[in-house]
Amino acid sequence: MSRLSQQGGGQAGTGIFAVARLGGRCAIFGRVGDDDFGERIRASFQSEGVDTRWLVTVAGATSQFAFCAVDESSGKRSIFYIHGTKGKFAPGELDRTALLDCRCLLIDGHHNVAAAEAVQWAHEAGVPVVLDLERPQDQDETLVAHASHSVVPARFARQFTGIEDLECAARAMLECGPGPQVVVITLGAEGALAVTADATIEQPPIAVEPIVDTTGAGDVFHGAFAYGIALGWKLRRNLRFASAVAAMKCRQLGGRAGIPTMAEVEQFLGEV
Repeated sequence: MSRLSQQGGGQAGTGIFAVARLGGRCAIFGRVGDDDFGERIRASFQSEGVDTRWLVTVAGATSQFAFCAVDESSGKRSIFYIHGTKGKFAPGELDRTALLDCRCLLIDGHHNVAAAEAVQWAHEAGVPVVLDLERPQDQDETLVAHASHSVVPARFARQFTGIEDLECAARAMLECGPGPQVVVITLGAEGALAVTADATIEQPPIAVEPIVDTTGAGDVFHGAFAYGIALGWKLRRNLRFASAVAAMKCRQLGGRAGIPTMAEVEQFLGEV
């Protein structure tokens, strides 16, 4: 090992952290243990101004954490993680009023049953939802059917629909229920593909140097994309913005260290 860095992580957690770094107002809903990792998780959010009122500390429980091994020659990483014993939110446990007090709701699959309830609430209230799913699990059909914006990797889109062609898979996801308006398929170093009922947009990759670590790039993309929705941006502009934020993150070690500010993104996009 040449370096070691301790940082916060997680899908929606890192996405929300990115929103705060970019200048947005946001809150995190989650569960942590009363262990050292739980204290670090809370402190990390608070240091960036994220509202942690709904980050529940479970007495006597352990928090989720991960160890990310990064290949120094390529920036690619392998992740080893443990869920901890802090448990998941149960149906009815979330504060509906507080949860929907936003311009966009970013949801991952960590609390899948409660997330399915939350995404239905958001659909009923007309609150946009950016859905971040990495691998198939229970409740996926409900989540995809009610989220306005599913942003998923190519592997998930193919597994969920059984369709190899990505544009066709995205269109199949659009037809899953009353909620879908946009399906974005992230392609890593190849960019992203966005599909709506009447359009297909290809977002090419945005090159950066040096590429130090790709950990958290997808999570940051989700957060930036959700922030763009909250700001009312059009899809094409938002795709380019989220791609730039995710690319810029890769220039430093760790999932959060390299997340840029809005001023840095604007300068970068002006240059490219």
